[in-house]
Amino acid sequence: MSNKKTAEISRRNFLTGAGAAAVGAAAMVTPGVKLEAAQKKAPRWAMVMDLRRCVGCRACTVACKAENNVSLGRFRAVIQEETTGTFPNTKKGFLPLMCNHCEGSKEDGVPPCVKICPQFPGERAKYKNAEGKTIRYRSGGTYKRPDGMILVDTKQCIGCGKCIDACPYGVRSFNPFVKAGGDTTKQVADKCDMCAHRVDNGVEPSCVNTCQGRARIFGDLNDPDSAVSKLVKEHNLAKADNVLLAEEGTDPHVFYIDPDNMLKTLYTQRKKGNLDHYVDQIP
Repeated sequence: MSNKKTAEISRRNFLTGAGAAAVGAAAMVTPGVKLEAAQKKAPRWAMVMDLRRCVGCRACTVACKAENNVSLGRFRAVIQEETTGTFPNTKKGFLPLMCNHCEGSKEDGVPPCVKICPQFPGERAKYKNAEGKTIRYRSGGTYKRPDGMILVDTKQCIGCGKCIDACPYGVRSFNPFVKAGGDTTKQVADKCDMCAHRVDNGVEPSCVNTCQGRARIFGDLNDPDSAVSKLVKEHNLAKADNVLLAEEGTDPHVFYIDPDNMLKTLYTQRKKGNLDHYVDQIP
């Protein structure tokens, strides 16, 4: 048997196990936390990754694929891992990755994936906050909602791939099984949407709900009493050392509690044109 075949079987067995873990985790963790948004203005949804608690089980990866029907060969939530030290004094580190739902540059507050979209600014859209107040914004093939979510409108997307190239984190890909609504000869762009369909109904994202170690914490940064706000304040996460690629100036809204400095030592930036960040890598 070739090494490749062995790797495929190992990976299949792993994913089967991870799937079972995800189902088991969901059964253990549910019911999820009911989300509450700040009053009088739009929430600012954000994620905290507590690397002290991540065990690399990839239940988040499997739950995300199941919840969002992520296409074969693609992943919206991946884990990078690395073993350090010499036996028997070894240690394994895990780094969960997803779309950072960036705020955008200080100059215009627009993330690079949105700024480069030919369809942005597109159709006028409305967002209602917790009090029912309407906030108007511009949609597009890729756009930022008033609550900070960076989303893809499959009907407006023309499949040009410019957003994929513009994302410094390599967390976007084409969905090979869905055509772009703006150009049906092309594939549509795809990425994490923070389970917007769940959040809009007061339910936390599936990856958060299924995380056995509670390494993923999701909530409203505009609510000082939310878990994410308290963690950001307690651990002083709103600084360059606690987000990915701060030098890109995108203002990411996925924060890391990272006592072992894994953002600097473990993170591997995607090579342009490769699938290495949206195909989960298991050594």
